[in-house]
Amino acid sequence: MKRRGSHTACSLLLIMAALILLVAFRCSLHHHSVPGGRQSRADGAGHDDAALMELAAIDTAATSVLEAAKKMLEGNLARAPEEHREVAVRGLRQWIGQQQRFDPGVMSELVSLVKRPIDRYYGRDGEHDDRKYASCAVVGNSGILLASEHGGLIDSHELVVRLNNAPAGKEGTALARRVGARTGLAFLNSNVLSRCAGAGCCRERYGGGAMAVPVLTYMCSGAHFVEHTACSSSSSNASSLSAPVIVTDPRLDALCARVAKYYSLRRFAREKGRPAEEWAAVHEEGMFHYSSGLQAVVAAAGVCERVSVFGFGKAAGVRHHYHTLQKGELDLHDYEAEYEFYRDLQEARPEGIPFLRDSGFTLPPVVFYR
Repeated sequence: MKRRGSHTACSLLLIMAALILLVAFRCSLHHHSVPGGRQSRADGAGHDDAALMELAAIDTAATSVLEAAKKMLEGNLARAPEEHREVAVRGLRQWIGQQQRFDPGVMSELVSLVKRPIDRYYGRDGEHDDRKYASCAVVGNSGILLASEHGGLIDSHELVVRLNNAPAGKEGTALARRVGARTGLAFLNSNVLSRCAGAGCCRERYGGGAMAVPVLTYMCSGAHFVEHTACSSSSSNASSLSAPVIVTDPRLDALCARVAKYYSLRRFAREKGRPAEEWAAVHEEGMFHYSSGLQAVVAAAGVCERVSVFGFGKAAGVRHHYHTLQKGELDLHDYEAEYEFYRDLQEARPEGIPFLRDSGFTLPPVVFYR
């Protein structure tokens, strides 16, 4: 009888041990996975990566812009001059139709979407050339540029990208020694494009060469398709081919929006010690947006084998933009959070960058110069 009781007790112990292991295993699965198979991670401060990514996917500002654009389309874009209305309405309708997709794989399509139109304009290689630029310089607007002499290094890159209406220097001047004299592409948010559409679309600020500078623009408002059309149909040279004004693919816009908000959410939760869900109560969510600089860097990563970044950051006593008297930063951007993204980008840790790590795209080396 003792032996039978001993066997029974052992069996019960084994069954209990098996149940404990099964429960532990299922708990482990629940903790490490989320719907769709995405791995749930925690950052250094213990914040749930998957939860932050879910919150980052909510873009109130973009939703408002889209709804306003639909109303403009219903009104046949009434603000457009008659000579531009048909083309502007067509561009607006196409842009609205592309808004519903989120696809980080757009990174692998940027050579076709951005580089090829620029190459065609400059009379370079054929339609199906998939080569990237060997090197790109993205030149920001920060006043810290005036304390450097990076101009020669900037101009040595195959493509030089400048932001908004920040001017290049004229060859041989002190400004050229600091910010460079060449420009191959201007990245403008459409607010800037709209303000300077009647003045050469800002192109006169980029070196004054024989050919107008191509523009890559992010659409802040559907209304700006009017200025986009006007700038697309004008050119400073006598060629029949106008300098392209390329609208960023909405998938790239959405990718940048999610990355910027993710880093802002993470920073908020870490520094405030509050749930990330409370982020919207502190930030004006309907106005929050990534900076032009962030999107220009991400776009460059898609079309360049090597990216160098200049004029990003700040320093005590230095004005916000090197070409204006503005000292304060815009509240709609979280620059400190974007700097954290740039650090991850520079350290070549794509596996640590949300959304980009899901793109299947290999990031190039990115170096930031102070």
